[in-house]
Amino acid sequence: MRIVLKIGGSLVFSDKIDVELVKNVSKQIVSLSKNHEFLIVVGGGKIAREYIGALKLIGKDDTFLDFIGMEVAKLNASLFMGGFEDKAPVEVSNDFKHALATVYLGKIPVLGGTHPGHTTDAVSAMLSEFVSADIFLRFTNVDGVYDKDPRKFKDAKKLHKISHEDLLAIVEDTKAVAGVNTVIDPLAAKILKRSNIKTIVCGKEELSNLKAVIEGKHKGTEIS
Repeated sequence: MRIVLKIGGSLVFSDKIDVELVKNVSKQIVSLSKNHEFLIVVGGGKIAREYIGALKLIGKDDTFLDFIGMEVAKLNASLFMGGFEDKAPVEVSNDFKHALATVYLGKIPVLGGTHPGHTTDAVSAMLSEFVSADIFLRFTNVDGVYDKDPRKFKDAKKLHKISHEDLLAIVEDTKAVAGVNTVIDPLAAKILKRSNIKTIVCGKEELSNLKAVIEGKHKGTEIS
């Protein structure tokens, strides 16, 4: 099975780098790569938002902010290279062709941002489409897709199984702006819908058992 795995940057770096998470996830991916092909995308997260917020105050334009977000995401992605041992690529992939070539070499490609104006969610969705992924896994600081933002509404309900149309209806009003934090952005949702790629959205705690998530044993949201 070919799997694109997106890890939210805030899971990797909150107040500091979560070294144990990086080590644990890397070890699992290397083990599972005996039976599956993985392509890993890591977001910029909290630290990217800190840089973007500061540079907004300084007066930099949105394109510059996009590039900064991309670079921070690449730094986060590079952490996993350290845990992949002999499966590690030579460098973080900057484009999809390089990532796919890395797979063919028997390595595990890692990516951060690749396109200004696109979130790492959108990058992950486009990558999933480009490589004809069997499944797209997205791990975030929210443990699934809700009918409304659970951080703002106490009565928000988690949706355990929805269609791509349902997902798009939930997120379509979200703007893809550098530093904005959402469960998944609208462009990504549109790409996943047109490609009909099975998608699973889970929280941080389920990163501890990737095998179970791949097998459909999880508490998150399945989108198909």
